[in-house]
Amino acid sequence: MKKYISTIAAGLAIVALASCSKDTEGVTGITYYPVIELEGPIYDKATAGTPFVDPGYSSSLNGEDYTSNVVVTTKMDLSNPKPGYYSIVYSATNSDGFSASATRYVLVSDADDPVSGYYTVNGGSYRDYNGITYYGGYQEVIYGNGDGTYQISDLLAGWYEYRAGYGSAYALTGELKADADNNITLESSFLSGWGDSAGAFYDGKYDAATGTLSYVVEYTDYPFIFHVILDKND
Repeated sequence: MKKYISTIAAGLAIVALASCSKDTEGVTGITYYPVIELEGPIYDKATAGTPFVDPGYSSSLNGEDYTSNVVVTTKMDLSNPKPGYYSIVYSATNSDGFSASATRYVLVSDADDPVSGYYTVNGGSYRDYNGITYYGGYQEVIYGNGDGTYQISDLLAGWYEYRAGYGSAYALTGELKADADNNITLESSFLSGWGDSAGAFYDGKYDAATGTLSYVVEYTDYPFIFHVILDKND
């Protein structure tokens, strides 16, 4: 019986080897992936209506120049960019069908738009609920729609997305409005991970002299009260 089982096992091994050999016939043992390198900033800025000049990129494959094989895709009109926040994806594929990519992000704003920009959450920001919890250092993006309203990447300044580590579905995205005196009000908001929105929003202000945007936003019925200070990156 033991010999019979061994014979079956040996037979299966031969079949497996033959099958494996058949399946891999003609397939190269080594494949080299393209490498893509971006020049200039990963998070870039541009002025609306002014042609965007790409800072440049290069690609190599197994030590050889592969730049001519890079495909660039974006929804931004490079010759006449409109206000918004765009990604530019650079991708290349090798002869075996394996690809690599790199992404640049471009914030496009009107020349006289003071609010749009990349921001860092100031360490003086805090959540007020059963005590004060300070936090900061996370990156935020605010970009204009070209009509005095703005999209903000997270009204909670990274509390759930980064601090709690829940990811981008737990960023409370929103639309803000700035008046002639740079007072900031909330038009709408949404947090897709829980399917809800902000409660009260007040004390919104943008200080053009310091590049600081601050506000208070309440979230949930408890409520969690977030005092947010955002400093514009130079």
